[in-house]
Amino acid sequence: MKAESLRGSRLSAEGIAGAVLAQTLLAPDNHHRVLLLKGRILTRADWPVVADAHVEELHVVRMEQGDVHEDDAARRLAKVVAGPGVIVHGPVESQVRLSAEVNGIFKVEIQGLQALNSIQDISIFTLFDGQLVSKGKTIAGVKVTPFVVPEARLREAERVATEADGVIRVLAFRPMRVGVLVRERLDPAQREKFQASIEMKVAWFGSAPARTPPTRSTRRWWRSSDWAPGRKNRAPRPTPVARFGSPTSGTRRSSASRHAGCSPGQRCST
Repeated sequence: MKAESLRGSRLSAEGIAGAVLAQTLLAPDNHHRVLLLKGRILTRADWPVVADAHVEELHVVRMEQGDVHEDDAARRLAKVVAGPGVIVHGPVESQVRLSAEVNGIFKVEIQGLQALNSIQDISIFTLFDGQLVSKGKTIAGVKVTPFVVPEARLREAERVATEADGVIRVLAFRPMRVGVLVRERLDPAQREKFQASIEMKVAWFGSAPARTPPTRSTRRWWRSSDWAPGRKNRAPRPTPVARFGSPTSGTRRSSASRHAGCSPGQRCST
């Protein structure tokens, strides 16, 4: 890579051909309007635009043998960094964006990521490992810092990423049947609203509510429980307790218990 400053007669259609633009060119009458972005590989066809910028000096970079342009380097690096469940986009302004292909759990091979970022000119930034991500969400970015990177350095990064077998992945959820037990009475409108809410929430995880009719065991539980479908809430059943003495599991009392409260000469009921 060789940096150059073009001016005078060297600033021409032939002079810019094949050079990498090292500065962003703005319109002379409106500095908010971009004519050409830095990092662009110029051609003779770009000369009218460069001339319209009215710059006296143009900063460019010449690629030499063994150099790789930043766009190509970012594409190659993203290809080996992205694992299952990841989509590659770009590059845009020399950065490749990675997004989630499905709803799932974002996973990063942390040691591999650290090894890649320790290589000069390589930059990979991601979300935190273990986050839940939605389909289409941006999860990482990949780029090289300079306009041009040596081939040998890029191959080193590709080797490290390949050994990690997918540094960045999105694990899809396993589809499940979700059981829902409602322990209160719902009118049809409430039931419809509740069902729609549950279906929407579990669908995000790739699952669906189970539509299973009541079994013998659930019916038995409803009969013995203080709660049952279609039944209003009722107070807990009291434990049978003898009138005098400690609680008992039956409703009959012994003879001594039945006559314990009788006065002399008084007839007690049995």
